[in-house]
Order: sequence, then structure tokens, then C-alpha cells
Amino acid sequence: MRCDARFCALLSGATLMLGPVAAQTDTPTNTPQARAAAARAAAAPAPIASGPREKLVVAMPKTYAKSETMLLWGDYFNHLARCGNIDLQNLQGESLERSTNIDVLAEKELIDSLVAGKAQLAQVNPGLVPQLVAAGQPTPFGVPGNKASGQRNSYKLILISRVDSPFTKPQDLVGKKIAHTTPTSNSGNLAPRALFPAIGLVPDQNYEVVFSNGHERSVTGVMHGFYPAAAVASDLYQRMVVKGDVKGSSIRTLWESPPFMTETWTMGKDVSPELQARVKKCSYSYSFSPKLRQLLPGNDTFLPINFERDFATVMEVYNKTQKAQAAKGAAK
Repeated sequence: MRCDARFCALLSGATLMLGPVAAQTDTPTNTPQARAAAARAAAAPAPIASGPREKLVVAMPKTYAKSETMLLWGDYFNHLARCGNIDLQNLQGESLERSTNIDVLAEKELIDSLVAGKAQLAQVNPGLVPQLVAAGQPTPFGVPGNKASGQRNSYKLILISRVDSPFTKPQDLVGKKIAHTTPTSNSGNLAPRALFPAIGLVPDQNYEVVFSNGHERSVTGVMHGFYPAAAVASDLYQRMVVKGDVKGSSIRTLWESPPFMTETWTMGKDVSPELQARVKKCSYSYSFSPKLRQLLPGNDTFLPINFERDFATVMEVYNKTQKAQAAKGAAK
């Protein structure tokens, strides 16, 4: 997944009342968090379905520990369970109303679980979406966004250098070193390899690729002069600026890509159309908790996705990567 430890600072010392999902019997009930949770529960929309509750297995990416994942997303699970009359479960069949044992999976496990029908609802890195669609899975249904503006949460691939460097345009880096993050990173390696040739920078030909092992390391490496330039995700860079890890005035952006969606939500192909409609309606009516608004500034709800429009850049990277890998295989 494209995520890493970028949000961990936001989670340290965090406390959030999760309501029915992951409720603890010894949790105080007269705290500001508890009162806020109670108010949110009272304001929740009436269930849009009656009768026996349907089951839906949830799996999450291995971005955070289980407890941190529930701190961030437990309120959404609460809302979805109430609004949609759904029994959300983990892969072991435990109801998340009585357990905090949310499944957090590595990328391959997450994809395999969705394709095999073991999990029916998941948050996925946009770089994984083409693999799911190629396997016959539905396109994602929701992404964080701003209800008033209709703006969907996104990031861009940016090429950065020090502001006091002699580099003012991408072509100035021919013959130099450019930091990528890791070989499997979508925004940190696959996207630069797919998009940089159009701006005169063919990786391993026009410049030397060096792996930093992370977006933060790439930015820090540029700031301290270890790398002449780096390819990084704009949202991760901006959060480093906000946290004070890097001075924005010391970094120059030489180029930026069209937008990529951030982490999106998807359902498995075996989920009935009626249940899919319920999940979507309840998700679009969800108002983000204070913790999520802190994590995703400017975003307050889930917005629908137009796949052709919103995933155009992701699909361009995927198709070019597949073509390059096929050519490499044929050359052996």
C-alpha cells in the first residue's frame, strides 16, 4: 500500500469512543468523547432495511495496527452497521460489534481475500484497483472528499529538488540521480517509470534511479543534499511540511502529474446488488468523525467515483507498467 507511517503522529495518545463497534464494557460514559459518540449515534439515519441482518466481511490494509485502524474507522463501521442493518464481521466470523479484531492484511492477502470472496468490503490502495478490476471485481464505490465542494481526495506525483539547486526543469536532471522510494511503490516508482519518459526522463537511461526506502526518506534526502531530486507523493510531502519536518521554502517542485485518487473503498463481486446499494447509500450519508477529519483535512464524507475519470492516471500507469514488463519478459 502507498501508505506508511505518515499519520502515526496523529494517532499517538489518541482516544476515541467507537460506539457499538469495538465497545469496551469498562469505558467511561461521561467523557467528552463518549458524549460526542452518543450524539452522533442519536443523529444517525434510520436503518434503510429491516428484517434479518445481512453479514459483510471487512478487511483493511496493513497500514496501522488493529487498534489504530479501529480508532480511525470504527465510527464508520458503526454507522454502516446501524444505517444498513448489516452485521460487519472479520474473516474469523467475529462480529465487530463485539470484537476489535479487525483484519489488517498485506496487499496480496487483501487482493486474494476479495477475489476469493472471503472479504466483501475493503479499503484499497488505488494502485491495486487495476488488479482487482482485471480479476472481475467491481470498480471502487467511494473515496474521501468534501461534500460542499465535491472535491475528491487525491494526490499528485511530484518531482522535487532543493530551491538553491541549479535544477529548474526536469530536463536539467539528465545524467543525475533521482530518488525513487521502493520497487513496488505505485507513486514512488511505478508512476515515475510510466510518466517521466514523456518529460524527457527515461529511468535508468536518462538518469540513475536510487531507492530511498520511503517518501519521507526521499524528501529528507533532497533537503540534506543526498539526492539531487526525488519523485514523491504530494500529500506525503505536504504533511511533512505541516509537521515541520521540512521547510516548504527550501524545496522546488519541478513537475507534477495529473491527480491520483487516494485510498478507496470497494466491495466484492458476490455482494448482492441490493446490499451494494445499501452500503453505498449509507457510506455517502456518513459524516466523518473528528479523528478522520484530522487525518484527512478538508474531507468530511465519502463521494462516489467515476472510474474512467478518477482512475485515468492510475490506469495509464498500470497499462504502461504491464507493457514494459511484457517487453522485458520478451527480451529475455
